[in-house]
Amino acid sequence: MKKTLSMILALCLVLSCAWALAEEPKTCTYTIFNSTGEKVTELFVTDNTTGEKSSNYAGEEGLPKDGIMEIYGTDKEGYVVTLSFKTEGGHEGAFETLHFEDVPITLLSAETIEANKAAAGEDAKTGATPIAFKAPVCTYTVYNTTGEKVTELFVTDNTTGEKSENYAGEGLANGASVEINGSNKVGYVVTLSFKTESGREGAFETLHFETVPISLLAADAMTGATVISFKAPEAK
Repeated sequence: MKKTLSMILALCLVLSCAWALAEEPKTCTYTIFNSTGEKVTELFVTDNTTGEKSSNYAGEEGLPKDGIMEIYGTDKEGYVVTLSFKTEGGHEGAFETLHFEDVPITLLSAETIEANKAAAGEDAKTGATPIAFKAPVCTYTVYNTTGEKVTELFVTDNTTGEKSENYAGEGLANGASVEINGSNKVGYVVTLSFKTESGREGAFETLHFETVPISLLAADAMTGATVISFKAPEAK
């Protein structure tokens, strides 16, 4: 009798756990990137079916220029929402058919929207879309001013430790340059490292998300411990 009762209780426990897991709601993540060029003061998600509007995800302080935040959606039948925003300067935008998916979303500036519209044509429906479903990308234009060939050039994610391909390829000649793209994310900080043909090594460990020229310096061109400068070499 006791054995049977124990088995029944164990079965009930298993079933209750399975029920709890089955009932756990599914969520998606919208990673929002503010590329409007100014602070976003209002950021809402509105349920298209019920009209229910979220709290202001921008908060009291607003989402700063180039800021990043995550918004979560809970799955349900007929899930479609509207994402709307307003900037400090009064620029407004709304995307009215946002579905349930994990996706990056970039809030675009008025200038970018108009440029996209002009490029797509006046009648193109996507031309005036105020968002883009991709993360912003920055470009580091790296110039080799070390005085010798650079044989290794890497970008390493400081958070994950993930190391890029060797951007020097078969060797970056002195005076040559290469473009490296970085894709924005929460906590973006990377290390740029290089090695020359003679074995000299250098690294800059706090490279942030920005489009900027970078010169890899020769040893006698360094004014301190920094092995790079944030400027392009002067044209000769």
